[in-house]
Amino acid sequence: MHSFPVPKARRSKRVVAKRRASLVINLDRNQRRLPCLLLDSSKEGFRLRGIFHLRRSQVVELIFDEDPLSSKRCSVVWVGKAGSEQEGEVGLETI
Repeated sequence: MHSFPVPKARRSKRVVAKRRASLVINLDRNQRRLPCLLLDSSKEGFRLRGIFHLRRSQVVELIFDEDPLSSKRCSVVWVGKAGSEQEGEVGLETI
C-alpha cells in the first residue's frame, strides 16, 4: 500500500487501499446497499468511487467486502463535481 505525504490542511496521511466495499444508504425509510470501490483511507475517513447520489452531511454506512460483519458509520463531507477529476467520488468522515 502507498501512502501520501500529509498536506497542511489534512490531519493525517492517506493510505491507498483499492478494496471492494458497499455503501448502505437510507432513502425514504428504504435501505439500499450499493457497491463501491474504496480508493484510500485515513484515520478520519475514506475516499470512495461508485455510482450513487449523495449530499454533504448525509449519514451512510460503509461495509467492507472482506469483512461484512464490520461496518463504519460515516458522514459525507464532499462529493466530486460532474465533469471534474473527482466525478463519481465521495469523501466520508467516520462518526
